[in-house]
Amino acid sequence: MGKITAALFIICLIAMMTGCNDIDRLTHRIEPMRAVAEVPAANLPTSLRYRNWTDARGSGSCVIASSNYNHNWVGDNATAVSWRQKYAGGQTETSIRRKHDAEQLPYVFTRTADAEFLKWVSRTRRSALIWFWKNHCVNFVGFHRDPNRPTDPTMYAWLCDNNRPTQYIPIPVNEFFRRWAQDGGFGLAREAAPVPPPLFNAVTPIPQGV
Repeated sequence: MGKITAALFIICLIAMMTGCNDIDRLTHRIEPMRAVAEVPAANLPTSLRYRNWTDARGSGSCVIASSNYNHNWVGDNATAVSWRQKYAGGQTETSIRRKHDAEQLPYVFTRTADAEFLKWVSRTRRSALIWFWKNHCVNFVGFHRDPNRPTDPTMYAWLCDNNRPTQYIPIPVNEFFRRWAQDGGFGLAREAAPVPPPLFNAVTPIPQGV
């Protein structure tokens, strides 16, 4: 039995050495990023989207809820939690900017329904709070076609409404810009970089000489 055990040990050792040699012969190749875009670009997990709440007088907190979407999207979860605890009720363009200024949170904004502002937001995968619908604030989360309708050439503005935050709302771009201008044209985005994209370059080991 001792000889058999010794023989098995030698066989296993040779197999392990062979495996090491195979690893030594491997090199690596960087695979290109897959051409897959997440829709919408600022696709925050549902658990991090704040639903609108009211203050003691029954006034909604849609601007703060939309601000918290922006905070969470740039990875600033602490500010989102803090604002949920500290603030409630309606906000104006001035008051929400003052809250960002007070906590030294750099931002970019428009008062004039500037299309270039939202193109930048979409291109850089940011989210922006915007005035939309009567006396309401929602998040703009990107311009995209509808992935569920591949033959539809329409470009949509995708929104997250904090009154119904579990589903994104697509609105045709031309209609969206008209309605956004009618509702005041205000928009604000955090200057901070968003969370990393969902797909990265892959490293694939391959044998040398292949």
